Amino acid sequence: MRAAYILRRLLYSAAAFGISVTIAFALLHFMPGDYITQYLEQIYVIAPPEIVRAYNRVYGLDRPLIEQYFSYFLGVLQGDWGYSLSYSRPVLAVIGEKLVWTLVIILPATVLAIIVGIVVGAYSGWKRGSKIDLALLNGMIFLRAIPSYWLALMILLIFAYYLGLFPLGGYVGLSALDTGIDPLDVMNHAALPIFTLFLFSVTGTYYLMRNSMLMTAGEDYIVTARAKGLDELTILRKHALRNAMLPMVTSIALECAGMITGSIFVETIFSWPGLGMLTFEALKVRDIPLLQGILLIDTLLVIVANIAADLIYPLVDPRVEVGDGART
Repeated sequence: MRAAYILRRLLYSAAAFGISVTIAFALLHFMPGDYITQYLEQIYVIAPPEIVRAYNRVYGLDRPLIEQYFSYFLGVLQGDWGYSLSYSRPVLAVIGEKLVWTLVIILPATVLAIIVGIVVGAYSGWKRGSKIDLALLNGMIFLRAIPSYWLALMILLIFAYYLGLFPLGGYVGLSALDTGIDPLDVMNHAALPIFTLFLFSVTGTYYLMRNSMLMTAGEDYIVTARAKGLDELTILRKHALRNAMLPMVTSIALECAGMITGSIFVETIFSWPGLGMLTFEALKVRDIPLLQGILLIDTLLVIVANIAADLIYPLVDPRVEVGDGART
């Protein structure tokens, strides 16, 4: 992997992030209405004009738009992403706090979805046309067709309300007021959100892995391996699976980034205090600085995921080269 290629990718990524900062600023500032007034009306019912002017002056909204843009852009580069209206704290501090709780449910759900999706998808594609393959495929199609919010509601209703196996929501029980946060109590509350995110995510990994395996299974080297007398499990593990994994690298990287903000419905339904629920709350009160910060975090995650995929490709298959004159 050439250093020039990595440097070029980093420059492209920096340019993409700069464009995202501009788009975030433009979209959220050209929304109809005065978000400061609308935010204050939720507190005072009728926003006093003098308070609106004071907020505009503090947040620099009384300055020309182009000046606001350059001030915001430079602030982002320096780590100053603004000040949240609803939390009265720096945006990055609020996002960092909520991101930790999102990772508590996202990481195990994503890891499980990747492992199960790859294993089941590879087996299904290898057993193409069999009863097991058709059963798995139809089951995944059915699961994918269910909206995430409805799936979350049904899981909450069945396992928490009717069966009473898990808490109805939140991230800790009332006992935390006396004993503090117990990791086992947190995981008990996180079980249903993790299960819901796993079910919603595993289908995409399964589809891609199955299709990749279908294409790989017809290659000449697979036929040659069979002609040599190798058993099916060895062919699948040592030949087919490794080559079928290549298209999965980008998909897995982007899926990891997408699940961070794709959990809005799940976190809201389970009252989980993560980035998804933070986005929902910020939308309700039109906390524009906070929404801008969340949008930029989303962009950074996607950019990092793309770079990570480029770095992982040669590790999965040494035949893949990157850089000038690369063969991919």
